[in-house]
Amino acid sequence: MKKLIFMLLMALSFVSCTQTETSIFQTKNAYLGQPLPGDIPVVFAPGIISVDSTIEHGYPAFSPDGNTVFWQSNLRHKEKETEIFLKTMRRVDGQWTIAETSLYGGMPAFSPDGDELYFISDDIEKEKGLYFVAKKGKNWSEPKSLNIIARFPELKYMYGPSVTSNGTLYFFGHAEGLESMNNFGIYRSEFINGAYEKPELLPSSINATEGVLNWMPFIAPDESYLLFSSNRLNNQQDLFISYRLSDGAWTEAYNLGETINTSRGERFPALSPDGKYLFFTRWVGRDNEDVMWVSAKVIDEIKEEVLNPAKMRK
Repeated sequence: MKKLIFMLLMALSFVSCTQTETSIFQTKNAYLGQPLPGDIPVVFAPGIISVDSTIEHGYPAFSPDGNTVFWQSNLRHKEKETEIFLKTMRRVDGQWTIAETSLYGGMPAFSPDGDELYFISDDIEKEKGLYFVAKKGKNWSEPKSLNIIARFPELKYMYGPSVTSNGTLYFFGHAEGLESMNNFGIYRSEFINGAYEKPELLPSSINATEGVLNWMPFIAPDESYLLFSSNRLNNQQDLFISYRLSDGAWTEAYNLGETINTSRGERFPALSPDGKYLFFTRWVGRDNEDVMWVSAKVIDEIKEEVLNPAKMRK
């Protein structure tokens, strides 16, 4: 009897937690209180994150509980170095705080459970590797290096981290001999026995050669698909998707289509924590790049067409 009561209490607790987490994204203040997008991309948080004078250098990294966001913006100058602004906002008692300076580096990315935050160094001239902080109650640990560059120096640098639910890391780094633009290549590294394995370069369906740009990866939490930016079509930056099959192989890369990709250039794709929206950036003017967002249903639509073509023809 006691065991039955205990199981019922645990089940009720799980349902309660699930409802609480779900309700966060159903409130008016979710995603900084911005009007939710439909099938056409719109600028995200104009005047707050998307500012006319800056280059939004990455997607807004929202925590899985929806209560914290980190992002990076760059301000170019003609006669001095680019200024880098690392920002964060928190939702306290249902209201968002004003933007504050983040203590952590650029290109921030949460783990799917929200227990870690990954980022690049705030001084990329001196440190080319990736760092992370771990959740400690309401605070974060001190930043720690992933220590991958030290073990595999041939990578030279690591940018654009993205992590799966089981800890597998995706990023782009130096790929000697790939003959891609800037020698960029997208990598995958499994986390086994407390350490990252030697990163493997993803196949040619993702890492194109002949001077093509391959960068800005975002991996689905379940590792079922990879979003990334590339200029393999018409020499302009577009967003692409490749699906991972049950045997670990990858499909060819598919363009996300004219609704999302334009002649202006798109990069930094990412899925929102609730899986409903696709974030990315778009060049909208000289030295001006905004964050866009749109319904994420395009991901499933392309998947249905790619993996079930007979069904689509009916």
